[in-house]
Amino acid sequence: MLANLLNRSLLAVVLLATARASAQDRFSQLKLEDTSGVQRALAERMLKETRVGLGGPWNIMLRSPEMSEGLLNIYNYFRWKTALPQPLVELAILTTAREWSVQFEWFAHYPLALKAGVPPAILADLRVRKRPENMKPDQAVTYDFTVELCRKHVVSDATFQKAKALLGEKNVVDLTSLVGTYISIGALLNVAQVKTTAKDGPDYLPSLQP
Repeated sequence: MLANLLNRSLLAVVLLATARASAQDRFSQLKLEDTSGVQRALAERMLKETRVGLGGPWNIMLRSPEMSEGLLNIYNYFRWKTALPQPLVELAILTTAREWSVQFEWFAHYPLALKAGVPPAILADLRVRKRPENMKPDQAVTYDFTVELCRKHVVSDATFQKAKALLGEKNVVDLTSLVGTYISIGALLNVAQVKTTAKDGPDYLPSLQP
C-alpha cells in the first residue's frame, strides 16, 4: 500500500509538471528546451538530482538559477548527507508544510515520511495542526523545535536544551537550517500557488484557519 501511495504521489507530481499550465499561471511550466546558459545547466542538474524533475518548486527556481543552485545543493545535503535521521527530517519538513499550509510540500513528502518510518497516527494529528500524541522523545523535540521556530521565529531555552541533549549540536544546526530551507521552498510554492491532484485523503493538506 505504501509503495502504491509513493508511486501515485511521485507520478502525480511529475504529471503536474507538464499537464496543468492553466493551474500554475503565475509561473508557466518550463521544459528543458526552453532553457539556455546557466538556466539550462541548472535544469539538467534538476532532472538528474530531484525527485520530480522540473516540477513543483524547481520550475519556479529556474527563474533565478544562481540563487537556486544553492538551494539545490542544500536539498541534496538533507537528502543524502545530513546525520539527522530521515524520519526526523521528514517530520520537520511536514511540520513546516503544515505551519505554512504548503499543499505541494505535504503531498510530496507524506509518502516519503511513511517510507522513512514516521507513524501514520503522528501524521494524521499533524495534518490537522494537532500536537501528535505518543511521540518518541526525539520526535517530540523535533516537532516542538520546528513549531516554535515557525510560529515564534525563536526557540525557547527549554526546547533548545532538549534538542541539544537528544540530537547533538550538529543536528540542531541541521534541523534549524532544514526548517529554514523548507520555509523558503514553501514560500516559493505558495507565491506560485502550486496545487496538487489530491482532493482528500491523508496526502491532502486541508486549509485551516490560523
